[in-house]
Amino acid sequence: MDNNHQKFDSQSIAKRVRELFLHHGLAKRQHAKELSRILDLSFSHAHRKLKGQSPWTLEQINRVAAALGETPAAIADMGAEHDMPQQTMAQDAIFFVAGVEIPCVGYIGDELMAGQWLEFVALRVERQWYIYCADDAPAGKHYGVELIAIRPGNNDDERLSIAVLDDSHQAADKLAQYLGSCGFNAVAFYDISSFCQALQQSPFDGYVVDWLIGEETADKCIEVIRASDNPDAPVLVLTGELGTDRCESEVARAMCDYDVLGPYEKPVRLHVIEAALQRCFNL
Repeated sequence: MDNNHQKFDSQSIAKRVRELFLHHGLAKRQHAKELSRILDLSFSHAHRKLKGQSPWTLEQINRVAAALGETPAAIADMGAEHDMPQQTMAQDAIFFVAGVEIPCVGYIGDELMAGQWLEFVALRVERQWYIYCADDAPAGKHYGVELIAIRPGNNDDERLSIAVLDDSHQAADKLAQYLGSCGFNAVAFYDISSFCQALQQSPFDGYVVDWLIGEETADKCIEVIRASDNPDAPVLVLTGELGTDRCESEVARAMCDYDVLGPYEKPVRLHVIEAALQRCFNL
């Protein structure tokens, strides 16, 4: 086996994809949105891929190349294939070893004839390739495996990411926990500083923010969201101060200036927030 780091170097692939997007006239601010569309990923996941923080698979490289009218070699260094026989193809596969399933890339050759033996063999079930030690392989058409490239573990969370901001730890945690049980990747924040700092590292797919954070309003937070790489993300505003003229006028202005949704009255009705987010994302 060989751990082919060069071929699957996330940083270099991400750099090349960004360069190709620019070459094809796509503005930098649109890169994550376009990659999200091509690969059917959440915006935050696409953003991490473009920063080289998420591993790339052959299928993803092929899909981006096809969308841009390029060859996969224009994105990934295919040099490792030069040492393989011409009929050998690099394929995403599952490698079964010691009872563990490991995502990998297998360089798979021709079907093995009777009497031929290699240490590792591949079988194809529908559109998925599986690789086994020859002695453990199930019955079926066996193909020779010239090389197995183990990809770095992919712990990416492909769920839509939601940032929850509320200076009440209990309220923020309760809402984040509930949204997590509904299929979102929700992260709780309790102050404006940590919230804005997190946005600079990686924008979220959506936001649920309390209008009053301590003595400040969420106006600054919403402004940062609208200036981020994901400026169109839905923002739901919560408030427990609907009875005051000042709060109502401030939230109304934010609705006009920043296109926020709400306000949703506190204490939060969890099912209402869930339904609002599902509607925003057409779930």
